[in-house]
Amino acid sequence: MQTDQQYYESLIIQGHPPEHALHYTRMYYPTFVPQIAQTSPLTHANYFVPVVQETKKDRTVLIVIGVAVFAIIVVAMLILAVIAVALFDSADNTPEFGFRHDVSSQLFEDLGVNKAPYDSNDYPDFSSVVYIEGIATDGELYSGSGVIIGEKWVLTAAHVVEGLKVGDTSVWIGNDYQSAIEQHSIVGYYIHPGWPFADQFSTEEQNEMLEEGTDIALIELSESINPLDASIAKWNNDSSLIDGDEILGSTIYVSGFGDYNSGNSMCTDFCLTDSDGLYSKRRGWENTLDRVVLDIESSVDYEEKSSWKGGWVVYDFDSPSSTNNALASGKTYNFAQGDYSYAGNGNSDASPSTLEGTSVAGDSGGPTFVFLDEYWQVIGLTSHGSEAANYGDVAFNTAVASHTDWICSHSQSNNLIPGC
Repeated sequence: MQTDQQYYESLIIQGHPPEHALHYTRMYYPTFVPQIAQTSPLTHANYFVPVVQETKKDRTVLIVIGVAVFAIIVVAMLILAVIAVALFDSADNTPEFGFRHDVSSQLFEDLGVNKAPYDSNDYPDFSSVVYIEGIATDGELYSGSGVIIGEKWVLTAAHVVEGLKVGDTSVWIGNDYQSAIEQHSIVGYYIHPGWPFADQFSTEEQNEMLEEGTDIALIELSESINPLDASIAKWNNDSSLIDGDEILGSTIYVSGFGDYNSGNSMCTDFCLTDSDGLYSKRRGWENTLDRVVLDIESSVDYEEKSSWKGGWVVYDFDSPSSTNNALASGKTYNFAQGDYSYAGNGNSDASPSTLEGTSVAGDSGGPTFVFLDEYWQVIGLTSHGSEAANYGDVAFNTAVASHTDWICSHSQSNNLIPGC
C-alpha cells in the first residue's frame, strides 16, 4: 500500500514542484510532513571551525546551536511552502481535472447517456444536451454545449456563440458529436442585451461584467428536432421556486461536451480519449446546489434593464478527502481560484457527491438540472469557473429563471418556446 511519503515522492517524480506536491499530498494525508535528510552540523556548508582551540563544552554548545538553527530553518521553509501553496497555488500541473479521480471516468459517461442504472426518473434525460460548433469572424473554430427547450430552440451561454458566423454554425444531437444522430443548421442566435460584448467593452470591463449573470443566448434551429432522437427539457421559468434557502443543498446534475483531450485543455494526468484519438462524448456529473443569487443589476445600458436582470446558481467541486470546500460559510476569496465573493453568502457541505464533478472548457452552455414540482428542470447554464477545474473550483451557472421575460420575448406564434 502506498504511504504518504511514497505518494509525495511520486508527485515529485512526475515533475510537480515541492510546494504543489506537499499541497496535494495533504489532501489525503493532512498531517503529512516530508522526510528530510538531516545533515550533520560538522559537515554542513555553513559550519565554521575556529582557529582558537575550543574546550569540549564550547564545542558542544556550538553543535547544539547549529542543530537548533538548522531545525528552525527547516520548519520555516515548510511553513513558507504551505503558505505559498495556500496563497499562490497555480492552476498549472494540477493532478485532478473535472471529476473526482477516485471514481471511474466511465461512470460519468454512463450518466451522460442515461445508461443503466442512470436511466430512471431519478435522473434527468440528458438527450436534450447538444454540441454546438461554429467558425467565428476571426476564422477560428469554437465549440460549446447547449440544451433543447423547444422544437427549434436551444439555450446556451452567450460566450459560446458570440462572434460565430450563422452560416458556419451547427448544432449536433447525440451522445457523441463525431457520430451524431442529427446535425442542424441555424437561422440565427440571440444574445442577452446585458452581455458585455467584446467589440463594445475592454477586457477588464468584460471581466467585471461577467459577474452580473447575463451569460445566456438562444439559438433558433432551421428545422425541428426529431422527438425520437432527443428530448425537450423543461426549464425553470419561475424564480420564486429557487429563491429561498429550501432549495440549497439539493442534488443537481450537470452535463456537457467538455474537452478532455490532451494538449487542448488542462487535464494533465486525467485526459481522456476515444478509440479514434479524439474525445467527443457527452458526460454528466453530480453536485450539490450551494448558492442562488438573483436580481443582479447590469452595468450595460439597454431598454429593458430594469426588468431583465442577471442571476447565478453556484456549486463547488469538493474533493474525496473533504478538504477543499471552497464555498464555506460566508463570502470567499482564494488566490488559486479567483475572487468568488459575488457568489454571495451561504454555506457548503465539504462532503463530495458520489459522482462529484465540475465543468471544464467545452461544457459552457450546458444545463444544470434540479428536481422541481415533480419535474427535472433546467435552472442554470454553465458559464465559468477555474480553467484548471481542480478540487475547490467554483462553478457559476447563469440562472435561467432570471431571464424568463427575455427568453419569452423570442417566442413566436409559429415557433413557440414551451414555458412561455
